[in-house]
Amino acid sequence: MKIIFYFFVFFCILINSQKYPDYRIRYDNFEENDERALEFVNAYIKEAKTFKNYKELTQAYRDAISFSRNKKIEYADSAVWAANQACDPDLIGNSYLTKGSVYYFTYRKYQKALDEYLRAWKYLNESKDPYLRHKNMYHIGVVKSYLGYYEEAFTLFSKCRSYYRDTYVPSNFPNLRYNMKKGYLNSLHQMGICLFYLKKTKEVSPLIDEGLQASADDKNFYIERSYFYKLSGILAYLRENDKESLYDFNIALAGIEKKSDFTNTSLIYYLKGKILLRNHKENEGINYLEKVDSIFLERNFAHPSVREAFELLITYYKDKNDNKKELYYTNQLLQFDRVMLNDFKYLLDKIHKEYDTNDLLTSKKRLESSAFYGFVIAGISFGALLVISARYYKVRKSVKKYQIAGDQTLGEEGHKDAVSAKISKLPGNLADEILDKLKIMEENKFYLEKGLTQNELAKRLKTNTAYLSAIINEYKGTSYNTYLNSLRLEYVMEKLRTSAEWRKYSIDTIADECGFANRPKFSKFFIELTGLTPSEYIQKIKDESGDP
Repeated sequence: MKIIFYFFVFFCILINSQKYPDYRIRYDNFEENDERALEFVNAYIKEAKTFKNYKELTQAYRDAISFSRNKKIEYADSAVWAANQACDPDLIGNSYLTKGSVYYFTYRKYQKALDEYLRAWKYLNESKDPYLRHKNMYHIGVVKSYLGYYEEAFTLFSKCRSYYRDTYVPSNFPNLRYNMKKGYLNSLHQMGICLFYLKKTKEVSPLIDEGLQASADDKNFYIERSYFYKLSGILAYLRENDKESLYDFNIALAGIEKKSDFTNTSLIYYLKGKILLRNHKENEGINYLEKVDSIFLERNFAHPSVREAFELLITYYKDKNDNKKELYYTNQLLQFDRVMLNDFKYLLDKIHKEYDTNDLLTSKKRLESSAFYGFVIAGISFGALLVISARYYKVRKSVKKYQIAGDQTLGEEGHKDAVSAKISKLPGNLADEILDKLKIMEENKFYLEKGLTQNELAKRLKTNTAYLSAIINEYKGTSYNTYLNSLRLEYVMEKLRTSAEWRKYSIDTIADECGFANRPKFSKFFIELTGLTPSEYIQKIKDESGDP
């Protein structure tokens, strides 16, 4: 009887523990990025792991992405791992799509996002699941829209809107109903964006009304509703209804900032700045335009549509005879163009090389036009650089007594002492200012960015490479490359010590996440710093922490 009783108890526990939807119900009412929900998500993860239900585990990790603020990529990698364990092509493809969405919508890392979308396509291009096909179609549309193929993107978003809106989902599938409606609202929003760029503003208004009506009185879609207020604000701005535009933008910002969408935040700041300037509120307008630069400085990315903000700032400070700020914003504009051109070229090359499908092929003429556009930008940038060089020379003359040395190249070792000695010629407050900025950049983890040269960092710190090299040598006691890689390694070692998820990553993934160009460079520096290979270090931590 005892055996039967224990078997009955175990069977009841087993049956109850398999009710995975019960876990999701516990956090259904939490909003995106609300980390209080993770308490319930983690219970879901633990349960799925216990029974090795990799399909549910994948879903649990994907839910964790939604509520986490700082570990979205870690959870995305875990979702990909769990999906691979389930050996389900649709599940794997969907997980790659999710990871791509995190890169795209949260971090605005378009290159990494596209790489994930490409991986997803390998699994989903023949999927029999219409929901996943349209989800993939939506993300293709997003990339096409960014590249400027608005007609093609609009067609894809229209198909997605019809599918998400018109497909019937029974009421006993609440999560699917939510995802379908979210897909519908997002497609509608993207259609509005395309229409603005196609200069079909009259057609935007019905979409805005449709979006606001569909999201009304539903707190689950508060953030999606914010984007329709953004579209409404843009429409009012174009019609010069400034009071209405500012009102709509302020409502939109509440949700968009909550989502940490710095790209659309930057766009709204730019348009608010222009509205205030044309209403003769110069100081307030310039303040908003400078906020655009602050976001660009922090993220090293902004949408191409805010480019004019830098032109307006250059003109403003030129009229004020403020050479220092005019020079700074001119440099920022050049950096902006470089980022845009590099990103644009990468995406074009990638999408035409790897997305060899009928849906994505574009004409040779289109490619040639895009290439011509790149050459034009490069030519303009080169011309602007000549103008800046002349102005910079003029400014340098007035502060020559503080200059470290001429423009001759300094060998990293042979001239280290000479540079360090000359740092004493810097005003004390200038050295402190650069160190303070460097500290802020460290706190913002600038070192995780791949290919960050000393010259690029100097520009962000509003100084030159000679000053920066001297200060790093003097105050950090090392060269620029060693300083940068040491910060990366400290970050990685901390992550490996504190995160069991990180200890599951491949060495390639870890190297990529901390900014190294490739695995060999990462491993070489890791061994130099710790005396262990990355794999040995991870195993050592696992042994100490009792990880399986």
